[in-house]
Amino acid sequence: MALKDNVPKTLRGPIGFGSIGVMILGIVVGYIFTATGITLYFGQGVPAESLTTVESLAISAFGLACLVVGYAGWKSFNYFAY
Repeated sequence: MALKDNVPKTLRGPIGFGSIGVMILGIVVGYIFTATGITLYFGQGVPAESLTTVESLAISAFGLACLVVGYAGWKSFNYFAY
């Protein structure tokens, strides 16, 4: 039995809309952190002098993790919306 079958039909719509919210938030935040981390890695940002390479890569990794969460939100929307 699939997970979708265990969720009541009245909750599938709100879960789908919530998943869209997670997707949008994950993609936006992920893009911002990934771009900021890459910029700081190459020494182009304002606090670039005070951050190490490892810290810049950690910011980029956090951004990539947010993008993965956004993708999971998209997959969840597709699963519960149809």
